Amino acid sequence: MIRFHRLVKGDHMITLTQQTGILFPIAWLLGQIFNGLFNFLYWLSNLTGLSPIANIGICVVLFTIVTRLAMLPLTIKQQRFSKLSNMMQPEIQAIQAKYNGQKDNQSMLKMQEETKAVYEKYGTNPSSGCLTMLIQLPIMFALYRVIYKIPGYVTKIKAVLGTVAATIIGSGDGWLDTYNKATGLSLTLSEKVADSDTLIDSLYTLPSSGWDAVVNTFGDNIQTLSDQIQGYNNLFGISLTQAPGWRWSWALIIPLLAGVTQFISAKLMENRSKVKTTNGQEDQGQTMQNSMKIMNTIMPLVSVFFCITLPTCIGLYWITSSVVQIIQQLFINHSVAKMDVEEMVQKNIDKVNAKRAKKGLPPKKIENSASAYAEAVKKQEAIDARMSERDAKVKESNEYYSKGVAKPGSLAAKANMVKMFNERNEAGSKSDSDSKSSKNDKSDK
Repeated sequence: MIRFHRLVKGDHMITLTQQTGILFPIAWLLGQIFNGLFNFLYWLSNLTGLSPIANIGICVVLFTIVTRLAMLPLTIKQQRFSKLSNMMQPEIQAIQAKYNGQKDNQSMLKMQEETKAVYEKYGTNPSSGCLTMLIQLPIMFALYRVIYKIPGYVTKIKAVLGTVAATIIGSGDGWLDTYNKATGLSLTLSEKVADSDTLIDSLYTLPSSGWDAVVNTFGDNIQTLSDQIQGYNNLFGISLTQAPGWRWSWALIIPLLAGVTQFISAKLMENRSKVKTTNGQEDQGQTMQNSMKIMNTIMPLVSVFFCITLPTCIGLYWITSSVVQIIQQLFINHSVAKMDVEEMVQKNIDKVNAKRAKKGLPPKKIENSASAYAEAVKKQEAIDARMSERDAKVKESNEYYSKGVAKPGSLAAKANMVKMFNERNEAGSKSDSDSKSSKNDKSDK
């Protein structure tokens, strides 16, 4: 649904091209931020005399950085939950193994109680990661709406387009047919929508050739306004209101960069999720890891596709968002790696017991297995090292006894193995005998 600026039939006041429904408050707030940033760039361009500064592309970059920084606490919380999930998995798996096959109500309740205790110990709950993601989703949808419908939120853009729209509508009753013929569009009007608002939306998405046609058709007095709007929406010769499309142009660098940055960001997320558990395997199952790799390959390609078919300003937002996310991910990976899990667990235990004390309950002893987990990992790594050493010796022995030209498994091959075994034992016995003889000689002397 879309809101349009102007009183229409009835007493319902609505706003030009703004998001409605449940996302309206979020989109309105983000729109105010975007409008403030553009007004700042406009003031800066007047102050410095550099008109290119007042640009929607630069505004999109700043807007993305601001909103991403605002969501940084949620991002850190999500990464923290992921780190804790990796630490909890050995204990959760041990509880599940303990009650494996026990489907009675008493066993299921005990398993839930023990699992809940593990989450309490780490100060989190199973829905933490999903809740953080659900909070971010409406914000992301509202962000897209604001960037996609600039005239509904940036007052200076709307004012310039409104002047052009008033000139076109004031040209006569047949202005719509004339406009459609000049631009090659099929614009239609609605009884419930103001004509000027419909025209403003159409004007904003016109390519340079469309603006040339409007100027030639409705008068040269529109030329200055046309240059102004196209200047706002032109970044290094790339029109931000147009999709790059499936044709060669400099605008294709936007979807290509979107795919590359998305790929790097996905790789950082993939590397962060690889954490070993007590059984020496990665925390997530092999199937989940494979699914993640497939998604990390597909998503950059999806980014490229959408950025080719959507206006370039959306692709610019996508690139900036991925770059900011890469920087954030490097920072978060560094900070999360230094987390003292054992200390954090102890603080959570203290919080749980403080709440129990307020209720008059005795302290609840929760086993702190953070150090036990680390010790188990070390033991498992030692076991893995011994197993690797044993496998290497077995391989070496097999290669030694497999020497020869006889076909493997044949009688000749088996006879050759017996022969080599005897030779090896005789060499060993001789070495031992020589060693003993040397010791006896030294003793006699």
